Amino acid sequence: MGGSAFSFLKNPPFTPRMPPAVYKQVKQSCHAALRELFVYVATPIEGPGKQDHGDVDILVAQEKRCFFPRTASDTVPKSHNELLNEIKLLLAAEYCKITGPAANLAIRWPSSSLEDAEADQGREEKFIQVDVRICKDIDQLCWALFKHAHGDIWNLLGSTIRPFGLTVDEDSLWIRIPEIESFDRKRAKVLLTRDPVEVIHFLGMRVEGFWSEPFGSVEALFEYVTTCRFFWVQEERKEEAEAAAPQAADGGDVGVTGGEEGQRKLKSNDRRRMNQRGIYRRWINEFIPQLREEGRFRRPTGPTESINKPRDAVRDLAFAAFPLVETEYRAKLRAWKLERNVNEAKQLIKDLIPNEEGARQDRIHYRSCLVWGMKKIIMESDPGFDAVPRPEFRDPDGFYDLKVIQDFVKESQEQVGQIAWAIQIARAREANERKELKRKAAEEAAGTPIAAKSEISVHT
Repeated sequence: MGGSAFSFLKNPPFTPRMPPAVYKQVKQSCHAALRELFVYVATPIEGPGKQDHGDVDILVAQEKRCFFPRTASDTVPKSHNELLNEIKLLLAAEYCKITGPAANLAIRWPSSSLEDAEADQGREEKFIQVDVRICKDIDQLCWALFKHAHGDIWNLLGSTIRPFGLTVDEDSLWIRIPEIESFDRKRAKVLLTRDPVEVIHFLGMRVEGFWSEPFGSVEALFEYVTTCRFFWVQEERKEEAEAAAPQAADGGDVGVTGGEEGQRKLKSNDRRRMNQRGIYRRWINEFIPQLREEGRFRRPTGPTESINKPRDAVRDLAFAAFPLVETEYRAKLRAWKLERNVNEAKQLIKDLIPNEEGARQDRIHYRSCLVWGMKKIIMESDPGFDAVPRPEFRDPDGFYDLKVIQDFVKESQEQVGQIAWAIQIARAREANERKELKRKAAEEAAGTPIAAKSEISVHT
């Protein structure tokens, strides 16, 4: 099928797949038109061996009128919505769906000759889907060209480098901190680079040829991916050995696997790619098993080696290649560990002072005061509890020593509880006195008695 952006319509435009000649013609004409509005106009390099095309993808950046201003108003950029509506008119699109900085457009299928026009008479009118995305600057445009070049290449490279803790998304190359990612994958990411050439060099692949033209064949694309320095092929294992092998933090060992074993290890996104992307399906079902059979790209370690050691090695390579990254990586990991440590300390205090089943209300309030008092002493060094002897709760690195906290809570509950309860009772009485003064003031102003409320509340 062709472009499907308008399939939600009751009567969507007919957008069949385009032969290469029509694709090239439409791409060139759209580029020429869009250069009236933008300085930079480009389309990612197509994947190899394409017999037809579903749509035309175009990236644009930098309004020409802002780049070459003629009046003061030309220095003020237009909104995405304004620009995309201009693009709709410029390309004579009859259908348009705008989403943020991007738009799906449907333009009429070109008729290159009188014979073509006559041949199409009586048939359903054909359209071509053109997808345009406005990039915020030339750097974002270049990254998008890089990320979407050669069709499925990042489906292959992404699944290759993922077990090493590396992620390439629509913005950058990142390294993930393993201690954090099982809890919060977003917070685990540390930026390595937004420079496409630096990415290619770091992965150990050649830059030459990447930007010039499509690969000559799917096989040539596959062979290029194998030049990645982190590309290994796992030896085939029986299901029993596979189940017994140590697993990585993200659920797999280092190295790619194909065939039935590889399919069992696929994540949900990869399984969708298997169903939707023919090249990725060939990679898993044909190419990787072929490499295994030929004995190429064997892992330098045993088949049950944990991922953690190679992942640490890749982390060190990243620190060497991007010198500013190590400081951020270490700081982020330390901040996360400190946050976890604080939460563990708070939870430990609550766990060491359990609720009494069926306790009276005053006992429930007392427990709340005790927990509050312990946190004030341990977490805040509150001077209101200076009468309570206390140890050093943190180690030299600033982390709470949970064993010290545990011993302190068990040994000091009675003393801390009495002080905390007295503090809260005093505060509650002061609050009631303030309320009483306000009540009397309101009564005098209104000339009418107002009923007083007597209450003591405990705040935790």
